[in-house]
Amino acid sequence: MITVLKTLAIVNPISGTGKQKNIEVLLNKYLDHKQFHLQIEKTDYAGHGTELAKLAIKNRFNLVIAIGGDGTINEIANALTFSNVAMGIIPCGSGNGLARHLGIPMSIKKAIEWLNKATINKIDTITANNYRFINVAGIGFDALVAHEFTRMKSRGLTNYAKAILKCFRIFSNQTFVLKNQEQETVENGMMLCFANSSQFGNNAYIAPNAVLDDGKMNISLLKKPKWFQIPALSWKVFTKGLNSSFLFREIITDEITIIQQSELGHVDGEPICFGKNIYLKVDPLSLKILA
Repeated sequence: MITVLKTLAIVNPISGTGKQKNIEVLLNKYLDHKQFHLQIEKTDYAGHGTELAKLAIKNRFNLVIAIGGDGTINEIANALTFSNVAMGIIPCGSGNGLARHLGIPMSIKKAIEWLNKATINKIDTITANNYRFINVAGIGFDALVAHEFTRMKSRGLTNYAKAILKCFRIFSNQTFVLKNQEQETVENGMMLCFANSSQFGNNAYIAPNAVLDDGKMNISLLKKPKWFQIPALSWKVFTKGLNSSFLFREIITDEITIIQQSELGHVDGEPICFGKNIYLKVDPLSLKILA
């Protein structure tokens, strides 16, 4: 007997490149309505996804489908963590890091068909001070890029590449202090990433060995390359080979405190201000997800 899931689809109408414009038609056509009893809502402002997901919990929905980019997924996951409501994903963002890690197709039609066959599993989430994330957060260079990217008039991979090049010219290695129960180390690098899944998005792998349900986070330190080292490093990033680079170091832990020189950061690609002291902790298997 098929269990029918009371389902809320939350659509960010302005995320990514806008391929979600016909999402209602596609959901009605390709979603298995024997499995999903569907209601659709659209977000109107930043943080609206969290509000709608909280209402879904209150109104006893079984599933919320996040339709947007990593920022939209983050908003919805923040509401659903520690609840009995599961999250599904139809990726419509610029990078779609978590969706790519899970193997969700980038085509909306194929992503919907993928959801029809998926099952509910549990994954970890991570808190960094007052912020929760499920994909990748970080400080240093990638945080500066996130802040630069959000100031641009439009999204997309081309503008993201422009933001990277602009920031690379002016950015220098920073000092990071890492403290956990076992030791304290001082590291020097371009960026320090906190990875729950393996990639930023667009198949750029910052933590190739990261696992979503192992109760651990992968702390990835990357030193700034010389200009002539960029092609080889880029190849390693996009082919899951970063672990073999002498510019890369990884620490795997479930809890850590970090002191940075700057105050900037990002969570799931969204620019925020962490402050200089950051406390990170994994909450194991705290989010139900269709995967």
